[in-house]
Amino acid sequence: MKPNVIFILLDGARWDRITKSDEFQEISKKGTLLNNVSTAMPYTIGSINATFSGLYGKENGIDGYYKMLRLKKTIKNFPEIFQSQGYFTGCDVLTDKIIPDRGFDIHQVHDEFTDDLFERHPNFIKNCLQKAEGKPLFLFLYFSEIHTVTVSEVLKKYEWNDKKFYENKVENLKRYDSAFDEAARYSKFILKKLEDNNLKENTIVVFFSDHGTGIGERYGERNYGSFTFEETIRTFYLFIGENIKKNSQSDSLRATIDIFPTLMELCNFELEFDRPGDSFANYLTNENSQLKEKPFTFTETGALQGPYPSPDISNVFAIKTPKHKMMFSKAENTWKFFDLEKDPMETDNIFTGKLEIEKELKKKLEEWFNR
Repeated sequence: MKPNVIFILLDGARWDRITKSDEFQEISKKGTLLNNVSTAMPYTIGSINATFSGLYGKENGIDGYYKMLRLKKTIKNFPEIFQSQGYFTGCDVLTDKIIPDRGFDIHQVHDEFTDDLFERHPNFIKNCLQKAEGKPLFLFLYFSEIHTVTVSEVLKKYEWNDKKFYENKVENLKRYDSAFDEAARYSKFILKKLEDNNLKENTIVVFFSDHGTGIGERYGERNYGSFTFEETIRTFYLFIGENIKKNSQSDSLRATIDIFPTLMELCNFELEFDRPGDSFANYLTNENSQLKEKPFTFTETGALQGPYPSPDISNVFAIKTPKHKMMFSKAENTWKFFDLEKDPMETDNIFTGKLEIEKELKKKLEEWFNR
């Protein structure tokens, strides 16, 4: 029997705030949490399309803010694949630019400032169940509260170079945590609504974050997408299902492109094409399985604003290992190197260009962005 698959995006949710929320901690115990997932891009459109296609931006056609809806026609993404497997597919997202309508039976958008998602999404689920007429579901729900608060309380009040924002990190974090609490409350609520609609058994629920949200840690980045520091590129995925391990957590390094092959394996889909990610389905379903560290992940971005905007094409790149991170800024032609174990806040750039680990990561990153 084919499992239902429900993706639930908590836009802008930071990995390091999970432990601050009792409600999110509560639902985390129902499944397996991966809490060290490198997003392919620290902004929604790039991240979602990388996750749903299993390919980085350069390969799928979306490697810049302004390349929205340019997913290559030759590439099959999640909704198209699930639809071809006999699923009813639907999404409710923030804007129709987030992801193409290809493969969706229902592709609808909500107004983040007026729509009540605590009411709208349960109705959306019921509507999809009715129209599916017994078909399994592939649904994508988008919770936008953190984004809404960021737009209203940050982007509309501060310019990117307004020092008042960067000097007010304590209040910025309080405002952010309040929005995160609402996202956690929604997560608990929507999980209960899925269960009320008999979508507990034979259902895989995936709560995830597309990117984190800065609160003023880096001058020039009011929210996300300008740089590739941990507060915006480290994300999480929480898998919940009857065959998924309960009360399990891993901080082992993974990448968003790993989600694609993982889900294909969980659903027992046999595809005629490959994707570069590494499946961790066995870890999710086998109590005795340990999640191996991914040797490295790649992230890229190009800011909409800030000191070096580049919305047409990525101009900042990073390679991350379990212990280190190397960054390159094309605009500045500068390299940064951080020891993530000794310096998790990435405050001390120790790049010399002489260490063997630096040379190795620099070479890999150059090969990746020049591919």
